[in-house]
Amino acid sequence: MPEAQLDDVTIAFDVIGEGEPIVLVCGCGQPAVAWHVGVAPALVAAGFQVVTFDNRGIAPSSSPPAPYSVDDLVGDTLGLLDHLGLDRVRIAGHSMGGWVAETTAAHHPDRVHAAAFMGSCNVATAWEKAITTVERDLATLDVDLPPLFYACETLRYLPNHELQDTELVATWLSLIADQPPPANPGRLGQLEACLAWSLDVQRTAVWPDISVPCLVLAFEHDIDSPPAYAREAAAQIPGARFAQIPGASHLGIFTHPVAVAAELVDFFSGV
Repeated sequence: MPEAQLDDVTIAFDVIGEGEPIVLVCGCGQPAVAWHVGVAPALVAAGFQVVTFDNRGIAPSSSPPAPYSVDDLVGDTLGLLDHLGLDRVRIAGHSMGGWVAETTAAHHPDRVHAAAFMGSCNVATAWEKAITTVERDLATLDVDLPPLFYACETLRYLPNHELQDTELVATWLSLIADQPPPANPGRLGQLEACLAWSLDVQRTAVWPDISVPCLVLAFEHDIDSPPAYAREAAAQIPGARFAQIPGASHLGIFTHPVAVAAELVDFFSGV
């Protein structure tokens, strides 16, 4: 995988396809390879070039000392665009990556043709702040918890009715139960960025000033970014489109990649 050496971090990236570029920004703890399960190939098939990369803190990108901030991740994204010679792009981010896309669109509109925020654009909920605080505090302790613990943390995002499906849960566990979490300082760094974002009550003030075309994409069963909150956020962004993926949870980019890609293609093709 090629790498871009930026000021204080090395970013591993991949570029596939030909056409107008779409940059996909990962969520907290998400490896970039996850985009290639379904979303990235569908965008390539629709005629776009797709840029994916591992955020600082996720190997094979480097992990500078914690804490990180969303602004740090925005700087990494812009640095990668400079490295690739891309002046203005379509950008889509999931969860924490949606905050990166949102901040890039708000503060660097000259670099953004259009932006999509997936499972991310909302006033922080009490749940989001509480669970992020717990995860940050665990990362601060820097203890080796069993990989199954982190697998269960991931599965909590499935809709309740799916968690009652023994066969489905067993299938998920067969895929992720043995996967270790990102090591510190990367895990702590990303969680510090997430918690600071969730606790920042002023960050939503930029929504009415976003000037680029935006898509706010919600997932029906998302507990981190509930659709009602996402719809309210979209209403504050001038001209923003709101869409919802039925049946999906916060893991919608993995469980419903065809539907997610279809919404992105429809949006990005029209702007």
